[in-house]
Amino acid sequence: MSFRHEPTILTQVLRALLLLLAALSSPPVTARIATGEHPCGIAAGFGAVWVANDGGGTLARVDPKTNRVTRRIRVGRGACSVAAGLGFVWVTNYRTGSIVRVEPRTFRVRSVKVGAEPFDVLVAAGRVWATAWGDGRLVELDPEGGHVLRRLDVGHYPAGLAVRAGSIWVGFGRSATSVARIDPRSGRIMQVPVGVKTPAWFSAGTRDLWITADDNALVHLEPQTGHVVGTARFGRTLGHPTTGGDGTIWVPDKEIDRVFRVDPATGRAKGSFEGGDGAFDALHAFGSMWVTSYAGSDVWRFR
Repeated sequence: MSFRHEPTILTQVLRALLLLLAALSSPPVTARIATGEHPCGIAAGFGAVWVANDGGGTLARVDPKTNRVTRRIRVGRGACSVAAGLGFVWVTNYRTGSIVRVEPRTFRVRSVKVGAEPFDVLVAAGRVWATAWGDGRLVELDPEGGHVLRRLDVGHYPAGLAVRAGSIWVGFGRSATSVARIDPRSGRIMQVPVGVKTPAWFSAGTRDLWITADDNALVHLEPQTGHVVGTARFGRTLGHPTTGGDGTIWVPDKEIDRVFRVDPATGRAKGSFEGGDGAFDALHAFGSMWVTSYAGSDVWRFR
């Protein structure tokens, strides 16, 4: 009886080992696309991938079918975060204090002054939202008219944005140890402690909130209750994460040029792999993972 069970047990062990090796192995790089100097934020929409180049002052349109840049739109040096939705591509420019609205087919550009050093931009609840780092405000814009509707005082040094559980969430830099939860209709603001300083950026594509903080911390926050589920530490200087096609959370590390994969069930990093010079912002789109190389001039596409 025990002899007949041995192959089954061995098969299970081998299968588990194969799954472990697959999790720890590096995904293949299918393309390295030169987009411009210091590629910062990245977004997908309107049949393309859009990359804002901080140093080059351009928004690059990448055709995911050919991996080629088909257009570079001048948006000014200081371009960083990108969002796509409500008919336009939206780009922050921290040097000019503006949000740049780009029509994705005609490539016409319009700039809207929002305040000192806009750090992030989000399309949610039928509006466009931007953080003004230098002013301590969350700015709400009308996407059609392209003008500012409200400026909400959310606290010092607002950074990243996310939408979860019907609320807009704002991360903060410097010595902050809380994130802000904002009702998009009433503008009511509630501070939610996370127990770690500098909870600045949120992962895209996850059900819960996963927040990079204190350089090398990843905080797991339940958005309905505001309860911190756990905090893991790994890497050196974590960038902007997103959910991968394999179900893990991809977390770039711009200091050591690597990407970590985190198991959302445990909150632990399952391993890391090379991610480009200054791996910074990650995107899941068109059946691939994309990571910007902020210290370089290209975007890496992984299968």
